[in-house]
Amino acid sequence: MGIHYFAYIIGGLWMVTAIFDYAYFTYFAQLKEYRIDRFRDFLSTQAGKDELMGYRVLWRALLVIALYTLLAGTISNILLVTVIIGIDILAKVYCIWRKAIRRPVITAKAVLIIGILVGFEGLMLLFLPFINLLLLVLIFRWFFTALVVFLLAIPSTLAKKIYIIAATKKIARYKDLKVIGITGSYGKSSTKEFLAQILATKYNIKKTPKNTNTEIGVAKFILETDFKGIDVFVVEMGAYRTKEIQNICDIVHPTIGILTAIAPQHLALFGSMEHIAAAKKELLTSLPKEGWAITSVDNPYCREVITDLSCHIRTFGSDEEFSPDILIRNIEHTKNGITYRVSDDNMDHHVELHILGKHNVFNIVPAAIAAHKIGMKDEDIDTAIETLKPGHGSITVSQYGTATIINDSYNSNPEGFKAALDILNSFSSGRKRIVITRGMRELGELSDELHEQIGGEISFVADELIVTEKEVAASLAKGVVSKYKTNVQHMYDPQELLAYVQSLKKTNAVILVENRLHVMIAKELGISLSA
Repeated sequence: MGIHYFAYIIGGLWMVTAIFDYAYFTYFAQLKEYRIDRFRDFLSTQAGKDELMGYRVLWRALLVIALYTLLAGTISNILLVTVIIGIDILAKVYCIWRKAIRRPVITAKAVLIIGILVGFEGLMLLFLPFINLLLLVLIFRWFFTALVVFLLAIPSTLAKKIYIIAATKKIARYKDLKVIGITGSYGKSSTKEFLAQILATKYNIKKTPKNTNTEIGVAKFILETDFKGIDVFVVEMGAYRTKEIQNICDIVHPTIGILTAIAPQHLALFGSMEHIAAAKKELLTSLPKEGWAITSVDNPYCREVITDLSCHIRTFGSDEEFSPDILIRNIEHTKNGITYRVSDDNMDHHVELHILGKHNVFNIVPAAIAAHKIGMKDEDIDTAIETLKPGHGSITVSQYGTATIINDSYNSNPEGFKAALDILNSFSSGRKRIVITRGMRELGELSDELHEQIGGEISFVADELIVTEKEVAASLAKGVVSKYKTNVQHMYDPQELLAYVQSLKKTNAVILVENRLHVMIAKELGISLSA
């Protein structure tokens, strides 16, 4: 009887480890949107290689093989399993102590994946008497997670098509609804938020929420939303490969399209800048002849993609050489925000805003152009712009004790990084200026070059650079100009970084957080995890 109770206890502990492991592996699948291309790119990074070489994949496999080889036949099977599961439980307790547990956001799909896998192991424990097969399952939990994700992709694809067809039919019923599409390598969300605020002063509007910008995300939002009485629908459009933006356009049929910029964001997935440009151009080529394409001529790729469009074109930019329709000049930081001038053949305006970041001018101007093309009067647009507030994902400044936090955790592109450094530089040089970053993501073959450039920009501004990820550490450090004496530190352990951040709470430091931090550090600093 005692042996049976002992077996039940070990079986229960086995299932506990299964829940932890499958939640861990599902977290990574969810993080990469259950996409093979994004996950393959992740495995090519240092962080991905570290996971492959870590305990759950490599070292546990070696441990199980070693213990099975040494102990099988010399002790009972139940005792052998006890030793292995005991070590595994200790490893998980250590992760809990370090606050390094990772789990997916609770969604129906994540729960289904974990439920299938945990149920599968439960049945194996009950009905499979072969210890070697059980241990193989323990070793290959990562593989079984990938297999279930792959198999679920088949019904998911079918469900996705059903959603898209239904959403396309629904939105087509609203004949008077005007749709504005927004895409670009960066600045999409900010431009959407600014445009929505401007339009909301005169129209009933709907916009895709937060960072919803995929084909299925847009389709689900349409099906969940009542468009009765709505005048304008503002749709953010993102992509990781060509045809994805075109697919969104086929659902909503925009008549105005804003292309913010074309840059090497997600270059690792697209493979080339030409592919990125082709993907972003899909929004503009989908516009009808009477539609309007709005983009920046400061960006060379944007200049190129508008050369053969059949629709109307309205451009903006700060470089007079490229003859923008709307010229942007004299962008300056103020104590409370930014100021700038805009002019065309008929007007010349000075604008003052309580919004941080010079780069936001290039998000506000195309929003104003789109509002004008929808039918708003210039004076109404000007009035609306004066009351704009930072939207989802914008740079924010807050206090952390006596220290100041510049939160740019939502952005991970070169232009956004530079804009955040401009804000850091606006603070007195008498204060210690610190940058904490894990670097920029999915930049492909340009990653080293762009991180080295940013390292140089950081050294002009910051007294201290804290790098939290090995992948970019060497490139950032290489770019730091020695004469500026920026102190570079590497903190890959979240506990070490947390202690360092806490040591700054009662200082006069200004801390720029660039890209996401570990959850417990974000919580300590009061940074929203939904941004």
